[in-house]
Amino acid sequence: MYEFGTTSEQLAWVKVAAAHHAQFNPNAFLRKPMTVEDVLSSPMVADPLHRDDCCVVTDGGGALVIVRPEIARQLGRPIVQLIGAGEAPKGQQGGHIDLITTGAVRSGAIAFAEAGVNPADIDYVSIYITVILQLEDLGFCRKGEGGRFVADGNLISGSGTLPFNTDGGGLCNNHPDNRGGMTKIIEAVRQLRGEAHPSVQVKNCRLALAQGMGGYVSTRHGSATLILERG
Repeated sequence: MYEFGTTSEQLAWVKVAAAHHAQFNPNAFLRKPMTVEDVLSSPMVADPLHRDDCCVVTDGGGALVIVRPEIARQLGRPIVQLIGAGEAPKGQQGGHIDLITTGAVRSGAIAFAEAGVNPADIDYVSIYITVILQLEDLGFCRKGEGGRFVADGNLISGSGTLPFNTDGGGLCNNHPDNRGGMTKIIEAVRQLRGEAHPSVQVKNCRLALAQGMGGYVSTRHGSATLILERG
């Protein structure tokens, strides 16, 4: 906000998009649609984060079954293949503290290079926490332009250019003991298979990105990026 003029109103659009999607998920913890005004009127937790800018905390879990291609072809379900993956840590950098860049700037570049695709090719994204920062670092927009990128419903499936977290994500669906990365992959697979709720299913979804980060943005954390393709 200090560097680029990002506003609380722009940040609130992340929650608005998540809440729009969560209303169609019968398992979501919070299913009530919200407006920007609703988010801004919720209690301040830690300036500039209002309560509704923050993830829920829930029980829950997730699992993935990964098999060889010849097995996948026998299962009678659309095949989803992993075509790119990247991991990167980010620490104190020898005392050079950078609060506005995450490890996604490196893990994303590795994954895109391995997959041979670009951010413009991606049909759907699952993002775990710090959505605006990571969208910038992954290359979906320039650094400092994330607030404008997410505003006015650009993350909402069916109307925005980059649908995200169509299960409601950590903001509305679930956040099991702060382990939200697994569910991001699961929803990406649903989208690629065409098995998301019809109201949030991305049309002709072929490429999806799942991004997760764990640790502390300001000190040290790890970032992981997956790019998945419908086979």
